[in-house]
Amino acid sequence: MDKREAVRVPVQVRARCRVEGLVIDGLVEDVSRSGLFMRVELPIEIGASAELDLELPGEDPLHLGVEVVRIEEQPRSGMALRFTGDVDRARKPLANFIMRQHQEATR
Repeated sequence: MDKREAVRVPVQVRARCRVEGLVIDGLVEDVSRSGLFMRVELPIEIGASAELDLELPGEDPLHLGVEVVRIEEQPRSGMALRFTGDVDRARKPLANFIMRQHQEATR
């Protein structure tokens, strides 16, 4: 049973995660209003806080605080990130993007 509170939609968008002077580029595979999954070669540790630049098509890049909540190694290497801090400024563009992606996926 899936315990997620928000619908996730599949995407293929670039993102950059910054933590303690380290910059990690990755590919976001799914996104919701509460978080996302980012494929990366070397994930950061669970519980770590970071800043994320999310490049949404048709929108200005979103700058969000995130926390690592899960790391996966197989079948895909990456990390699940939960949005933290003030996400209100990003809520509308993020919701619009998710709605567009969901509509495209259900066609």
